[in-house]
Amino acid sequence: MGKKVWIVTLVLAVLLLGAMGTSLAETHVSLKDYLPYENGKTRIEWDVMGDEASSYKVLVQLINNGTATQTRWSIGKTDKHSILTSECLPGKCYEITITDQNNNVLDRDSYQMDEPETFQDGKLKNTSVKITIKPRKVAAGTRDFKDIKALKRDEIIEGVTSKKTYYGIRYQMKMPQLVKERSFFVTVAFESPDGYVYVEQATDVEFSRVSNGYQTLWWEITGYNFFSNLYSATGDVPAGTYTVYLYWDGMWVNTSTFKVS
Repeated sequence: MGKKVWIVTLVLAVLLLGAMGTSLAETHVSLKDYLPYENGKTRIEWDVMGDEASSYKVLVQLINNGTATQTRWSIGKTDKHSILTSECLPGKCYEITITDQNNNVLDRDSYQMDEPETFQDGKLKNTSVKITIKPRKVAAGTRDFKDIKALKRDEIIEGVTSKKTYYGIRYQMKMPQLVKERSFFVTVAFESPDGYVYVEQATDVEFSRVSNGYQTLWWEITGYNFFSNLYSATGDVPAGTYTVYLYWDGMWVNTSTFKVS
């Protein structure tokens, strides 16, 4: 009888140790308290206690910005403890979520981004950059860009749903002469009247040396991805005034508007 009790006690002890080992081996993730933003990119960082997950998936969603439903963007997977994104804009508030490879939420937190600095690089200032916006459309699969008098809600929705015609804007940047070539990380983001935000462009742009006059760079048409994602997230393309933000190396250069009727 005493031997049986000893065996049962031993089995219970082994099970208890196994349960404790499982608990200690769990993955515990803690997002850092601050989101550093530099040169147009945000570094999301976290600490890990316990076992490492085989990978970490990071999702970003804008919050506290108007009434529109915002898209939750998956910005990538990594086996490290940090990841870079150009999805976060200065002055906005974001919710960051980290999951494991099985989409189990490991941590979630919200962050208010710092307000941006105003662009200046030597003698070149934001006021030196002139922005021109023109409404445009293009047939799918072509480069037959056409200026149009106005962007219309019904036509944009028809274009998004049929995928036959893309609507957007010709976005032009004109700046004075440069004494040397330089590269800026250029971010162009769109915002709808009800607060839906989409980063349309986030890329390095080379600005060549110009000995006299002005240098002009432009996108023949941009904003069509914004309209597509806006409609997908909200089921609408509301009429009203839309905003376009321009940042170079994370610094504010310009805020422009256009209308959709």
